[in-house]
Amino acid sequence: MKRIILILFTVFLVALISCNKERNQSATVIKDCTGTYLRIDSKDYHVCNVEATESFVSEQSIIVTYTKIEGCNNPNSKPTECKLLHINEGWIKVKKIKK
Repeated sequence: MKRIILILFTVFLVALISCNKERNQSATVIKDCTGTYLRIDSKDYHVCNVEATESFVSEQSIIVTYTKIEGCNNPNSKPTECKLLHINEGWIKVKKIKK
């Protein structure tokens, strides 16, 4: 019985840890007329809170902690006029960022 409880507790603990949507990874800042993106593992993620990336230039390597989000209501993250299409994996919100 103790063994079953220990196994269940371990499974619960692993599931709880894996549910954390925040990530701390190396990335590359990508800026174009469609917005600001972070390239992580060859995939681009659209940055909602672009203010967090203002001090970085395009193609700069960084370390970032972020959370994936469903959508973005920040008017600063949307281009005024751009005829490019930038394929991406969705929106993210930057929590922490450093060189």
